[in-house]
Amino acid sequence: MKKLLLGFLAVCFCGTGAFANAVNVLILKGAPQTELTFLKNYAVVIGDHYYGPFSPEDKLQLQAAGSGIRLTVRTEAGSSKNHSLGVAKEPVQLVSSLGKEVNFTHAPSPVSFKRKNLPSSARHASFIQKGDFVTLRQRAYGGNITYSGPLTVYAQKGLNIVESVALEEYVTQVVNCELGGEKSLNALKAQSVMVRTFALYMVKYRLEELANGKSKWEYFQLFSTPVDQAYNCRKRADDKEPPSQLVKQAVKETAGEVLMKKNELAKVQYNTCASKTLPKGVICQEKMVRMARKGQSYRTVLTHFISGSSVKKYNWNHFYTNTVKSMLQAAFNH
Repeated sequence: MKKLLLGFLAVCFCGTGAFANAVNVLILKGAPQTELTFLKNYAVVIGDHYYGPFSPEDKLQLQAAGSGIRLTVRTEAGSSKNHSLGVAKEPVQLVSSLGKEVNFTHAPSPVSFKRKNLPSSARHASFIQKGDFVTLRQRAYGGNITYSGPLTVYAQKGLNIVESVALEEYVTQVVNCELGGEKSLNALKAQSVMVRTFALYMVKYRLEELANGKSKWEYFQLFSTPVDQAYNCRKRADDKEPPSQLVKQAVKETAGEVLMKKNELAKVQYNTCASKTLPKGVICQEKMVRMARKGQSYRTVLTHFISGSSVKKYNWNHFYTNTVKSMLQAAFNH
């Protein structure tokens, strides 16, 4: 467990600075098999090897195979053109970039090559990617959902797929799920701050759980379902329900803002208020929206529900310095 934790920390906190502003979201849990359709050239990373690049015409079939993952690249030309990558006994990462010195613009015949043979800038897959990358069929959300990636696939009681996504992109997609059609900018700003605060609170909580030996959080920190917050539920491949410009504006204008209480992240919970009585401290979305529509600022609205709180810019450096320090201490003490 200690070795796993230290490896996880090395990936999460010692990588690029951009990754420090990312969250790992579980987007598929326990599936026996699935197929991914890519929107740009991609590579498959397994241990010390990269396979690819493959083109968008090459779909990737994933199948749980005991404690491993069976990978097959399927072309539209038929089974005779399929390319088996065998069974991976470790996590598989799917990326659209291997660094500036490896050009994915034109995908040649797929090849396998070791990281140590790559230019130094390309030995680590890019943790944060921009633009639509891959689609995955999600029955709960009524079709193929588009993700920016990168994705990592784990074999634990089936296939588990995790997306590493920039925090502000995560917030945008959750706000779109929760209040996508709202016309009040203040309501959307309040929702943005709530979503961001909840996400960071859960990341911190689950990383601390991991440090204390709770292994179920070992490869992700957030669920993509209402178990935490509904994420990406409208980002369908048909592009029928993209985030509105008002949603994007609300997230941008509150970037980095969270609800704090006693210099700590507030424990934010919110509900649609279907029940007439809510537990103390739970924010009623309907009332929040009504207050915002009447002209109250998003800061006033939020602090109304959680007394003694205030909206502040979050200090990422403080968060990661203190979190990593406490996690390393816990790891070495176990």
